[in-house]
Amino acid sequence: AAAPAAAQSLPFEAAFEAAEDSSLLSYELDPEAADATAPAARVAASQGDREPERGFLQYGVLDRLEWIPGTGEDSYAWDLSGFLGGEKNRVWVGTSGDGTFGGALDYLELQALYSRFSHGWDFQAGLRFDARPHPQRYYATVGAQSDLTDQLWLGAWLFLSNKSEVSARIAGQYNLGLTKRLILQPSFELDAYANDIPSLGIGRGLSHGEAGLRLRYELSPKFAPYLGVSAERLFGRTADLARGTGDEVGTESLVAGVRSEF
Repeated sequence: AAAPAAAQSLPFEAAFEAAEDSSLLSYELDPEAADATAPAARVAASQGDREPERGFLQYGVLDRLEWIPGTGEDSYAWDLSGFLGGEKNRVWVGTSGDGTFGGALDYLELQALYSRFSHGWDFQAGLRFDARPHPQRYYATVGAQSDLTDQLWLGAWLFLSNKSEVSARIAGQYNLGLTKRLILQPSFELDAYANDIPSLGIGRGLSHGEAGLRLRYELSPKFAPYLGVSAERLFGRTADLARGTGDEVGTESLVAGVRSEF
């Protein structure tokens, strides 16, 4: 899964000041704030001085930490990402996974990427490691993510595994403010593979899709509990492989969790 830690919607100078105070409780969304025409840059230019060194910006988002009730065992899932760096060059890290309470960890993904901010996009390259399921995979990764508007985030990535397997992912979400604190968030993710990978139960073509609708109440950016629904489905050859082993090709679940920015 993919989490939106593209904080170009965060005004860089405001976030830097907040980072110095170890607090990101308050900020103002502005998709153009990281551009060279940001207010601080214009002031420096008007004074004929070089723009001062700004040090590091840090931002993270726990996009999902959720409980998924089931007819048998209940499940859990998380999606966490963040970055540390400057106005243009950043180190981006992320992790996502899921499992069952009292049971095995079903999925665990880790990513570490170099991220270059330009023209409203974070262009990224680095490594992804899938620790679960077995057999494990390492992936070279390239991609990009952006807050296209204050509400809309999109990301897309290409992966090449240590077994020469090619795959792709696209994800997005939209934050619809119903009131000042009540936010409805539809989201989606799609994965596709260029190769059959029978050992992982994956067939080439569009393999997996996930869609969600979560309603959260933002007590503060650092704490926003939510309720929602989530649906997952396998497609094509991947679905055929699942049917052959007696596994489900689609699930729908109620979810409850918390979201946090820090």
